[in-house]
Amino acid sequence: MSKRGSKSSYHKNENRYKFETFSERLAKVNIDVIRHGDRTQEFPEVGDSFFAEGLAKWSELNCTQHYGSFSAEVNQQVQSYHQLVHHKQVIVEALKKHLKIKNSLAYQPLLDLVVRLARDLQMDFYPYFREFFEIITLILNKQDTELLESAFQCLSYLFKVLWRYLVKDIKDVFEFYQPLLGKDQKPHIRNFAAESFSFLMRKIRYPDDLFDFIFSRLDKDSELCTGIGQLLFEMVKSVMKQFHSCTGKVLPILLHKLGPDQDGDNIPTLPWGLVQKALSHMLCCMLEHTNKENVQVVWDCFYVSLAFNKYR
Repeated sequence: MSKRGSKSSYHKNENRYKFETFSERLAKVNIDVIRHGDRTQEFPEVGDSFFAEGLAKWSELNCTQHYGSFSAEVNQQVQSYHQLVHHKQVIVEALKKHLKIKNSLAYQPLLDLVVRLARDLQMDFYPYFREFFEIITLILNKQDTELLESAFQCLSYLFKVLWRYLVKDIKDVFEFYQPLLGKDQKPHIRNFAAESFSFLMRKIRYPDDLFDFIFSRLDKDSELCTGIGQLLFEMVKSVMKQFHSCTGKVLPILLHKLGPDQDGDNIPTLPWGLVQKALSHMLCCMLEHTNKENVQVVWDCFYVSLAFNKYR
């Protein structure tokens, strides 16, 4: 009986990891959004920083040498919130160092402490986002589903609290996201990359220039076609076979990228064949996703694009 119960518990965790989308994870993140540069309105239950509270909690829950070594390294730097801010660089370096330890038994508490540090520092954490992103995405290659869930939750929290800053630097963000969209990546990593970056893309009011930038990357790596097609699909995808409200705006723009605009000035030259391949993959994903009750917005976009090309 115990073996059967254990197996059931394993598959429950596996299913939760496998089927929960980025949007669903993001919706579960309970935070106070930054307001006027203040710290969150919520306060830790013990002490005056979330990081110190977490450090003490995990000292009881994780008695491994890996965690003990990290705790001893930073414990004297976080006795107060002001001390934590003053020593933030030391704490960041310690977190990065210990997250890079191969087969560490302290990954879960360290990921939780990254989130707690972001809660304490808020906008001051943003300069460290890329470094942590690259370290944490390496953890996504692990086979431990509970660890994968912790990594996804960590990244989801960081996205939700930092999205305003990420959107402002979205081209730079895409540069370090790009490898995750490659065809050699594991499906759950590529899916997470497409879902999470599309969340940022929807925040862009005028995405035309961003699309040109993304498509121009195909010149350097033609094997990105499928990943970019999936990324664009995730941008317009919604729940229950429907499409996101941004579809009516962004799909005509994308359809206009299928070839050069003869009447336009200063139009960038794109790798048209690769753009077509990426958009073909996007449209195939849309076809598999929807049904006849929800496809009208797509037909409307095609009609607008065809009319534009006919009369221009």
